[in-house]
Amino acid sequence: MGFTSELLETVTFQGLSSTPARLIAAGASLIIWVLSVLLLVALIFRFEAAGIADQIGLAAVSIILVHYSLSGRFLLADIAIWLALRTPVGVLYRNDRKILGRARKVILRLARQHSFASFLPYSNINPAVAHADSFEVFKQQEAGTLQSWLYDTKNLNTAAHLVFQIALVEQALAAGDYPRPEF
Repeated sequence: MGFTSELLETVTFQGLSSTPARLIAAGASLIIWVLSVLLLVALIFRFEAAGIADQIGLAAVSIILVHYSLSGRFLLADIAIWLALRTPVGVLYRNDRKILGRARKVILRLARQHSFASFLPYSNINPAVAHADSFEVFKQQEAGTLQSWLYDTKNLNTAAHLVFQIALVEQALAAGDYPRPEF
Protein backbone atom coordinates (compact mmCIF):
# COMPACT_ATOMS: atom_id res chain seq x y z
CA MET A 1 0.00 0.00 0.00
CA GLY A 2 3.02 2.28 0.26
CA PHE A 3 2.72 3.86 3.68
CA THR A 4 5.40 6.52 3.85
CA SER A 5 6.29 8.63 6.85
CA GLU A 6 4.65 11.56 5.04
CA LEU A 7 1.39 9.63 4.78
CA LEU A 8 1.56 8.73 8.48
CA GLU A 9 2.19 12.36 9.42
CA THR A 10 -0.80 13.36 7.33
CA VAL A 11 -3.28 10.85 8.78
CA THR A 12 -2.10 11.59 12.33
CA PHE A 13 -2.77 15.29 11.68
CA GLN A 14 0.80 16.43 12.42
CA GLY A 15 0.85 20.21 12.85
CA LEU A 16 -2.76 20.53 13.96
CA SER A 17 -3.10 23.18 16.65
CA SER A 18 -3.53 22.04 20.23
CA THR A 19 -6.31 23.09 22.60
CA PRO A 20 -3.99 25.37 24.63
CA ALA A 21 -2.78 27.02 21.42
CA ARG A 22 -6.40 27.57 20.35
CA LEU A 23 -7.28 29.08 23.72
CA ILE A 24 -4.29 31.42 23.60
CA ALA A 25 -5.16 32.40 20.02
CA ALA A 26 -8.79 33.00 21.00
CA GLY A 27 -7.70 35.20 23.91
CA ALA A 28 -5.29 37.17 21.73
CA SER A 29 -7.98 37.56 19.06
CA LEU A 30 -10.47 38.79 21.65
CA ILE A 31 -7.94 41.36 22.84
CA ILE A 32 -7.42 42.51 19.24
CA TRP A 33 -11.17 42.90 18.73
CA VAL A 34 -11.60 44.79 22.01
CA LEU A 35 -8.70 47.12 21.17
CA SER A 36 -10.18 47.70 17.71
CA VAL A 37 -13.54 48.66 19.19
CA LEU A 38 -11.88 50.92 21.76
CA LEU A 39 -9.89 52.61 18.98
CA LEU A 40 -13.05 53.21 16.96
CA VAL A 41 -14.85 54.64 20.02
CA ALA A 42 -11.88 56.91 20.73
CA LEU A 43 -11.93 58.11 17.12
CA ILE A 44 -15.66 58.81 17.35
CA PHE A 45 -15.11 60.93 20.48
CA ARG A 46 -12.30 62.88 18.74
CA PHE A 47 -14.45 63.47 15.66
CA GLU A 48 -17.31 64.60 17.92
CA ALA A 49 -15.02 66.98 19.81
CA ALA A 50 -13.77 68.41 16.51
CA GLY A 51 -17.37 68.82 15.30
CA ILE A 52 -16.91 66.64 12.22
CA ALA A 53 -18.62 63.45 13.39
CA ASP A 54 -21.71 64.07 11.24
CA GLN A 55 -19.67 64.65 8.08
CA ILE A 56 -17.54 61.55 8.69
CA GLY A 57 -20.65 59.47 9.42
CA LEU A 58 -22.26 60.69 6.19
CA ALA A 59 -19.09 59.93 4.21
CA ALA A 60 -18.87 56.43 5.77
CA VAL A 61 -22.51 55.63 4.98
CA SER A 62 -22.04 56.91 1.43
CA ILE A 63 -18.96 54.73 0.91
CA ILE A 64 -20.81 51.71 2.30
CA LEU A 65 -23.79 52.30 -0.01
CA VAL A 66 -21.65 52.84 -3.10
CA HIS A 67 -19.62 49.70 -2.31
CA TYR A 68 -22.82 47.68 -1.84
CA SER A 69 -24.32 49.07 -5.06
CA LEU A 70 -21.22 48.18 -7.08
CA SER A 71 -20.30 44.84 -5.54
CA GLY A 72 -23.46 43.53 -3.87
CA ARG A 73 -21.43 42.96 -0.71
CA PHE A 74 -21.63 44.72 2.64
CA LEU A 75 -18.37 46.61 3.25
CA LEU A 76 -18.36 46.25 7.05
CA ALA A 77 -18.81 42.48 6.73
CA ASP A 78 -15.89 42.34 4.28
CA ILE A 79 -13.72 44.34 6.69
CA ALA A 80 -14.71 42.10 9.62
CA ILE A 81 -13.89 38.94 7.62
CA TRP A 82 -10.57 40.42 6.51
CA LEU A 83 -9.67 41.23 10.11
CA ALA A 84 -10.89 37.86 11.43
CA LEU A 85 -8.70 35.96 8.99
CA ARG A 86 -5.66 37.87 10.21
CA THR A 87 -6.23 37.43 13.94
CA PRO A 88 -4.37 34.59 15.68
CA VAL A 89 -7.46 32.38 15.79
CA GLY A 90 -8.04 32.98 12.08
CA VAL A 91 -4.48 31.99 11.25
CA LEU A 92 -4.80 28.79 13.32
CA TYR A 93 -8.15 28.05 11.70
CA ARG A 94 -6.73 28.35 8.16
CA ASN A 95 -3.72 26.19 9.10
CA ASP A 96 -5.94 23.52 10.68
CA ARG A 97 -8.23 23.48 7.64
CA LYS A 98 -5.21 23.01 5.38
CA ILE A 99 -3.99 20.04 7.47
CA LEU A 100 -7.45 18.45 7.53
CA GLY A 101 -7.82 19.01 3.79
CA ARG A 102 -4.48 17.32 3.13
CA ALA A 103 -5.55 14.32 5.24
CA ARG A 104 -8.87 14.15 3.39
CA LYS A 105 -7.05 14.10 0.03
CA VAL A 106 -4.70 11.31 1.15
CA ILE A 107 -7.54 9.16 2.47
CA LEU A 108 -9.56 9.66 -0.72
CA ARG A 109 -6.50 8.82 -2.86
CA LEU A 110 -6.02 5.60 -0.86
CA ALA A 111 -9.73 4.84 -1.17
CA ARG A 112 -9.51 5.10 -4.97
CA GLN A 113 -6.56 2.67 -4.97
CA HIS A 114 -7.83 0.12 -2.43
CA SER A 115 -10.98 -1.11 -0.82
CA PHE A 116 -10.49 -0.52 2.89
CA ALA A 117 -12.65 -3.58 3.62
CA SER A 118 -10.05 -5.73 1.87
CA PHE A 119 -7.71 -5.03 4.78
CA LEU A 120 -10.10 -6.67 7.24
CA PRO A 121 -7.82 -9.74 7.54
CA TYR A 122 -5.27 -7.38 9.12
CA SER A 123 -7.50 -7.50 12.21
CA ASN A 124 -5.82 -10.83 13.05
CA ILE A 125 -2.64 -8.83 13.66
CA ASN A 126 -4.17 -5.54 14.80
CA PRO A 127 -7.74 -5.81 16.18
CA ALA A 128 -8.19 -2.03 15.83
CA VAL A 129 -8.60 -2.55 12.05
CA ALA A 130 -11.93 -4.25 12.79
CA HIS A 131 -13.09 -1.60 15.27
CA ALA A 132 -16.81 -0.82 15.03
CA ASP A 133 -16.13 2.63 13.52
CA SER A 134 -14.09 1.04 10.74
CA PHE A 135 -17.18 -0.70 9.41
CA GLU A 136 -18.80 2.70 8.89
CA VAL A 137 -15.81 3.68 6.72
CA PHE A 138 -16.19 0.41 4.79
CA LYS A 139 -19.91 1.09 4.32
CA GLN A 140 -19.36 4.67 3.12
CA GLN A 141 -16.66 3.58 0.67
CA GLU A 142 -18.83 0.79 -0.70
CA ALA A 143 -21.79 3.16 -1.10
CA GLY A 144 -19.60 5.72 -2.89
CA THR A 145 -20.34 8.44 -0.34
CA LEU A 146 -16.94 8.50 1.33
CA GLN A 147 -15.95 11.88 -0.11
CA SER A 148 -18.96 13.75 1.28
CA TRP A 149 -18.86 11.72 4.50
CA LEU A 150 -15.28 12.84 5.18
CA TYR A 151 -16.24 16.52 5.35
CA ASP A 152 -17.37 15.96 8.94
CA THR A 153 -14.23 16.22 11.09
CA LYS A 154 -15.32 13.35 13.34
CA ASN A 155 -15.72 11.09 10.31
CA LEU A 156 -12.36 12.23 8.92
CA ASN A 157 -10.77 11.30 12.24
CA THR A 158 -12.41 7.85 12.10
CA ALA A 159 -11.12 7.20 8.58
CA ALA A 160 -7.64 8.53 9.45
CA HIS A 161 -7.53 6.21 12.47
CA LEU A 162 -8.38 3.24 10.24
CA VAL A 163 -5.66 4.19 7.73
CA PHE A 164 -3.18 4.59 10.59
CA GLN A 165 -4.02 1.12 11.97
CA ILE A 166 -3.64 -0.41 8.51
CA ALA A 167 -0.29 1.38 8.18
CA LEU A 168 0.89 -0.10 11.48
CA VAL A 169 0.12 -3.60 10.19
CA GLU A 170 1.82 -2.83 6.85
CA GLN A 171 4.96 -1.72 8.70
CA ALA A 172 4.94 -4.85 10.88
CA LEU A 173 4.53 -7.03 7.79
CA ALA A 174 7.34 -5.20 5.98
CA ALA A 175 9.62 -5.74 8.98
CA GLY A 176 8.83 -9.46 8.87
CA ASP A 177 7.27 -9.51 12.34
CA TYR A 178 4.17 -11.36 11.12
CA PRO A 179 3.30 -13.62 8.19
CA ARG A 180 1.16 -11.90 5.55
CA PRO A 181 -2.54 -12.72 6.18
CA GLU A 182 -4.61 -14.38 3.48
CA PHE A 183 -7.02 -12.09 1.65
